[in-house]
Amino acid sequence: MKMFKIFLYNLLFFILLVSLVQGNREDPNVTNDWGIPNTEENNNVSEKNSTEEVWKLIEEGEYESSKDILKELINKNNENPEAWNLLGYIERQIQNFNKSLKYYNKALLLNPDYIPAHHYIAITYLEIGNLERAKHHLDKLDLLCLFGCEEFYNLEDAIAMYEKNNG
Repeated sequence: MKMFKIFLYNLLFFILLVSLVQGNREDPNVTNDWGIPNTEENNNVSEKNSTEEVWKLIEEGEYESSKDILKELINKNNENPEAWNLLGYIERQIQNFNKSLKYYNKALLLNPDYIPAHHYIAITYLEIGNLERAKHHLDKLDLLCLFGCEEFYNLEDAIAMYEKNNG
């Protein structure tokens, strides 16, 4: 009987704890009981919306408009690896390989495990004929993508094609 009471007390405590957690999750813009807005979360949503807009502009070939949005994002938060990576992508598209490498390296400095930057910097190295550096990033992707990922397989195919075409 005593064990049953302990079980019931634990169950009630657990239910109370879960209800408190759920109650605090109702408004994702509030971080505490005083109603203070979660500006970091709002900034992340804003950055995500901006990068989605950038991808649409890139697909339309609007590189300068894309760069303007990204530079504005970076002015607000210069520790955003996605923004630096996208800047690198744009510069690669317009054949500014040195700037592209600089931006990809900045993204990787901020987040050494950022898979898209490893992928795109390796593609850039292939485009400028530096197979060894491309393979270095393929090895990094192999470690980061434990069970494989699209970026790894895409880069592996690109390197195989490069080796086939360049002896």
